[in-house]
Amino acid sequence: LVQRISAHFTGLFRGFYTEEIREKGTRVGFRVVTLSGKRGMLAAKGASSPFRVGAYGVLVSEFESIVLPELEEALRAEAPCLIDELGKMEFFSEGFRKILPPLWEKAPLLLATARFPQIPGVTEFLSQKEVRSFLLTSENREEVFAQVLEEVRTFTKGG
Repeated sequence: LVQRISAHFTGLFRGFYTEEIREKGTRVGFRVVTLSGKRGMLAAKGASSPFRVGAYGVLVSEFESIVLPELEEALRAEAPCLIDELGKMEFFSEGFRKILPPLWEKAPLLLATARFPQIPGVTEFLSQKEVRSFLLTSENREEVFAQVLEEVRTFTKGG
């Protein structure tokens, strides 16, 4: 969903998305990709890291070196921001957790994904009155895409 929204509004958003890395049909890790085109590893099976989610070692330093400059630039530019995702792996980064409140406050539009059920630290973001949330499933994917598309269109018409 976030990749489709970003592609539809090319150049509007700053931020990042994550994608699975698969080898021979098996997921072996996760990559982080910024909307300015930088790529790096978020997590990998067998990675040496004290930060773990299941079989994956989370590469916090690499994540931060790719993502934090992108989000800092979004703050400086007061640009609409896209974050995929507010998740366990990303929340191992103290820098990421620290930049979220200023982004929340200053970004003219923040489009973020979060897993359900929410992880600690995400609930307070999602419970604010300004938040519109959508539960995305494989069955309603197109409907939610259309709703989010309309929300972003409304925002861009309003400046």
